[in-house]
Amino acid sequence: MFTKAEFSTLVIKKYHPRLGSNNKVYHHKCEMITEEGIDLAVPDHQDTTVTLLSTYCNSGLQAYYRGRWYDVPTRMDSMLLMTGSLLGEITDFKIGSLRHRVKDIKTERHSMPFFFNPSFNANISRSISGAATATGHEFDRFGPWQVVQLHREEPGLLAPGDLF
Repeated sequence: MFTKAEFSTLVIKKYHPRLGSNNKVYHHKCEMITEEGIDLAVPDHQDTTVTLLSTYCNSGLQAYYRGRWYDVPTRMDSMLLMTGSLLGEITDFKIGSLRHRVKDIKTERHSMPFFFNPSFNANISRSISGAATATGHEFDRFGPWQVVQLHREEPGLLAPGDLF
């Protein structure tokens, strides 16, 4: 699955602070303010496979664990490893996925995620045990599914039909 022609992506992200007048802007149909009144730069979500992340010591990343949101500590000389929902499905949920979000820290924030993904043509319809995956009901190959995911998350980046 990851051995040939992986469909990985390196992204450099710059988040701009939002003013009080636009802190209820919707991002992919998600309200960008939490029930607790926290402004968000990125809404609550799970990545897809494996993400390596450098936050350059910028705070704001929060992880959800056992019913609570926790601030993720930052260190300049470190990287975070996060696992995603598709990886959970493929491994029969032996590997969990990290639910996370990013708070708007009211100043410019930079991060650099590397999304390590399987090959474009990797079969995602079955787990390692051979069980059918929920994702595989709609797509049997990683690439077409990922293009749709990217279009949902970053509408200007790729549109369905761009690569197939």
